[in-house]
Amino acid sequence: SQIVKSISGLRGQVGSQDNVLIYYAGHGVFDEAADEGYWLPVDASRDNPANWVMTDQVVSQVRAMKAKHVMVVADSCFSGTITRGIKIEIKQPTREWLETIVKKKSRTALTSGGLEPVMDSGSGNNSVFANSFLSILRDNYGVLDASQLFSQLRPKVMVNSDQTPEYGDIHRAGHDGGDFLFVRQ
Repeated sequence: SQIVKSISGLRGQVGSQDNVLIYYAGHGVFDEAADEGYWLPVDASRDNPANWVMTDQVVSQVRAMKAKHVMVVADSCFSGTITRGIKIEIKQPTREWLETIVKKKSRTALTSGGLEPVMDSGSGNNSVFANSFLSILRDNYGVLDASQLFSQLRPKVMVNSDQTPEYGDIHRAGHDGGDFLFVRQ
């Protein structure tokens, strides 16, 4: 309930020019019979769905946000259900292209894997995915859009694990062709 409450609380705090990054690192499960992915918070039990967070709950909160750009980063097993296999075309950024995407609303997700188990360790105190994500951000000194981050991140994770990160629009969440931008402050 704290996860959903926190994301819901953001709705009242952000405006139309804000950018929101939601990062979830933890366990996840895919219920084949329900065709639904869930995040499993610290108080969840694998055999009782009472405290599972349905990824559709997260999507509905993201859809309702007024923020210009919202990106969900999910480092958990079966996190690919949030994008449902929608892929984004990666383009080489030009100044004109960046000026265009920054004006458009974005609702995207970067996941540590698709509908598969992922490693929750493997690189010090972080997962292989988290370590790669952080190293790319640390090495960034310009403007890095999320699709560029993904194109650097995916091979790093795949070479060091048996998982395949995904990046795409969040289905039915109000995506309008923008992208999340990372700029060192």
